[in-house]
This record gives sequence, C-alpha cells and structure tokens, in this order.
Amino acid sequence: MNLNRPVILSPDIEHRFQTFIIFEPASSRIHEFDILISGQKVRELYEQLILGLNADYSLKTQIILNRVSKIGQMLDLLKNYDHVLISKFFDRVWRRYSYISNIGEPFLDLPNFLKFFPEYNEDRQGLLAQRIDDEDDEFSEGGGGSNSGTETDTDGVEVESLEAQPEDV
Repeated sequence: MNLNRPVILSPDIEHRFQTFIIFEPASSRIHEFDILISGQKVRELYEQLILGLNADYSLKTQIILNRVSKIGQMLDLLKNYDHVLISKFFDRVWRRYSYISNIGEPFLDLPNFLKFFPEYNEDRQGLLAQRIDDEDDEFSEGGGGSNSGTETDTDGVEVESLEAQPEDV
C-alpha cells in the first residue's frame, strides 16, 4: 500500500525542488499526476523563459541561460512536441527524485521558476509532485519498529519517531 504524504513547503527548502524536461521515449514512464506541462506548451514556456533570461545580465541568470540553451537545442531537433513534458517539482531528498533525474533533463528549481513565471505563484502546492512512499519501506529502512527516538523515512530524511519511548530504569 502506498502512502501519500503531504509536502510542507517552506522558504528554507524551496531551492531543493527541481523540475525536469522529459523527452520521448522516457516521457511515457511518467505518471500523469507528475506532469506539469506537456506538448506544445513546453516549447511556449521555454521561449518565454529565454526572453526573461535574455533580459537579465546577472551572472546567475547567464548560468541558467547556458544550461537551458542545451535543452533548446534538443527541442529544436524535434518535429513535434507531443511526447515532451515538464514534470512537477521533486524534492531532492525524495527517492523518486533519483528516478526522475535519470530520465529527464534538469530544467529549473522552484525559486527560479517562480521568478520567471510568477503566474504559477498562487498555486505552489499544485506545482509539487506528490510524495508517495511505500508502507513496507517504513519498516525496512531504519527501524520503523525500533524505539530509538529517530528513524529514517523512506526518502532518507531523519525524523523524530512518534512512538512512545521506554523509560530508563
């Protein structure tokens, strides 16, 4: 059984959330609930981003421009955009992040995405992929049955245990 865990987004962790552009054939491996934008809208969003990047001459922006220009070259090779998509944002500490990062090209982190596309700012939770964990993983990775006070959740983050702790005798 899978567990949907809520994503708590705070300003100090926003930089950990990353979105990816995924091309065919890997795009068929992405679940619909993990897709932010697909098809021709990907190209339109990319072109809007390039206009915004070209208007800013800061070093940080030029670094982003150099990275996404590679994606533009890949988009230029396509005849149609039917099987191109932009994923929702994944936290780098989630297990699913490694899966999506292996099949997609990094696009933008959440703060930069919202800087260039402020219209998405109102529904930040809608931008985030759901965190899905396997219930069995809770007990196989870090002592779901132990009373140590901390345990490792399924995405590798140490969390406080909610179990009652035995008193020292």
